[in-house]
Amino acid sequence: MKVAITGGTGFIGSTLGKTLVERGDEVIVLSRKAHSSSNPKIRYVQWNPEDLSRVVTEVDGTDAVINLVGESIIGRWSRKKKEKILSSRVHATRIIANSIKEAAQRPKVLINASAVGFYGSRESEFLTEESSAGDNFLSEACKAWEAHAIRVEDYNVRVVRLRFGIVLDPSGGALKLMLLPFKLFLGGWLGSGNQWFSWIVREDLIRLIIFCLEHPEAKGAINATSPNPVTNKVFSLVLAQVLGRPCLVPVPAFALKILLGEGAKMLLTGQRVIPKKAGELGFTFRYPEIRHALEALLKGRNEG
Repeated sequence: MKVAITGGTGFIGSTLGKTLVERGDEVIVLSRKAHSSSNPKIRYVQWNPEDLSRVVTEVDGTDAVINLVGESIIGRWSRKKKEKILSSRVHATRIIANSIKEAAQRPKVLINASAVGFYGSRESEFLTEESSAGDNFLSEACKAWEAHAIRVEDYNVRVVRLRFGIVLDPSGGALKLMLLPFKLFLGGWLGSGNQWFSWIVREDLIRLIIFCLEHPEAKGAINATSPNPVTNKVFSLVLAQVLGRPCLVPVPAFALKILLGEGAKMLLTGQRVIPKKAGELGFTFRYPEIRHALEALLKGRNEG
């Protein structure tokens, strides 16, 4: 396949690109910064989202487009930060949708990243793809993001809206940030620890993306999360046990609110998300349980 990826140099996209090439695909990475590649099957293109004609040129003739671009949600949610979180995702997806519309030979599928933040804070409610959207900032951002992806269906293109949970790999993302305090014997759960933590190992996420590329019956919203979410307290205790460290210093909610402002809500509330659709489609997770996942990631015991 010939696959175009936006956000292809990041924590998920860079690994996805390498995996696609290893299986024989040709990859075009659209990036805001210039990159060079020693691999003839990966071509980096510096793109300006304002230059629609350039994006159309690169999308035209591809078999698939995978849109992963977006400002990180980690950090203090100042007004400027929130604007970047919203605009980076919504604007990029709008440009991708418009470029697909204008392409002479349109891709067969658009896989567009979204997030479980779509569902808002729902305490212990089991959430599937059929559950309604929430009403907080992240929910509104996800709804706006997905709305532009849905437009592409009007052009006879299959659209998959993958709602990512917390993606786990020690090389980056949330797990990398969490490891340091535990290694310094300062690890603990956040706030009450009762908030649900919907997660997925990066390897399983890459496998799910490729599964969606290969299976034309995969369409619409699909939760990209392990079938076994855990509370933040359980996750923290298991992480401590795998590292051989104590879990004794819970982080008070007020401290997170002082440090991160509104962004603390993302850490102190959660979603209990179930990947119902992935299971119905026949996708199997290599790492469905948190202990096995963390042992494989942090001790190298890959039994899958």
